[in-house]
Amino acid sequence: MNRKYIQLMFLAVVLLFSGCKKNFPSDLDAFSLDMNFTQTEFKPILGQTTQFQDIFNAGESTLPLSFRISAVRTFEGKEAPELLKLFPVSIWKQPYTGTEKSLAEIQAKRDTVMRPLWEIAQHSGNLTMHGTSNSTVLKSYPDSGYYFDVEVSSNGGSRFFKNMLLTPLKEQPYAPFVESGILRPTITMNLLGDSTRTPVQPQIWFYKKGEGSSLSFKFLGPDLQPIKLSRFNNTDWDRLVHGFNKTFDKDSTSVRYDVAYPIPLVPTLATEWTSGGRASTSFTFTRIAFGGIREFSGVRFDFNIYEKGDWEIIFFFPDEAPLFDND
Repeated sequence: MNRKYIQLMFLAVVLLFSGCKKNFPSDLDAFSLDMNFTQTEFKPILGQTTQFQDIFNAGESTLPLSFRISAVRTFEGKEAPELLKLFPVSIWKQPYTGTEKSLAEIQAKRDTVMRPLWEIAQHSGNLTMHGTSNSTVLKSYPDSGYYFDVEVSSNGGSRFFKNMLLTPLKEQPYAPFVESGILRPTITMNLLGDSTRTPVQPQIWFYKKGEGSSLSFKFLGPDLQPIKLSRFNNTDWDRLVHGFNKTFDKDSTSVRYDVAYPIPLVPTLATEWTSGGRASTSFTFTRIAFGGIREFSGVRFDFNIYEKGDWEIIFFFPDEAPLFDND
């Protein structure tokens, strides 16, 4: 075998390997066999925007990955087109901060887009149940709910996570929500009855009066007669809720605010208006107690309202009204 022939063969081998190198698996993104969802059963409350975040472990996979919901079906295996249908949902196109000075400023930061009610983020795998008035089209507990699969893919491969379970819970227009029993304030402080001078606590009622976008507060005594709000002489009415156009009724027994719903607008964001993911309202007053001591009293109530409307929150004292007068 002459030298020229050997050189030609060597060159052919080099060209062959250099041409195939780009097809070697080492040029593909890593696609880990250890990837997994840390949560596979989901029970969001309908009517509320609920996000399930950081629920996917990518292992050693190269990021980003792509996620897609597929094969949605009822628990019995029937088609479930309601999970794929698009509905108008509200999203933030600019961040909400809690410092907005008008409803117009808030609305300018929002947009309405068409989305499926149950949605997966394309590159994170986070799942969202969008809160809208259309959520009643979905089956809810005690129905067994839905199965769905999730496809995870990249140019390194693809994998299906099958039989993930979605069991929505029925709507709750507000929280705390009690079907039976009595709803009480979050905190009361030095709240004494005007007759017995023993601690008293109000019952709390939520009442939807219309389909607008407002929130009102009222206090009632045991005879169902309104208590004048001027009695709560230490309350900062301008900073009670993130609302606007504060208006007292002619008898100063009710105060109304124009608000944007839901309340709070972003439960995961801590603002001066919130505590622990809920709107936080405090009604306080001072009085001179025995010995000339100034005593601070009041009631705090933390809550959410998910359903848009003209809502009124009523504090009812069933046994006796609070003691407001000085000793």
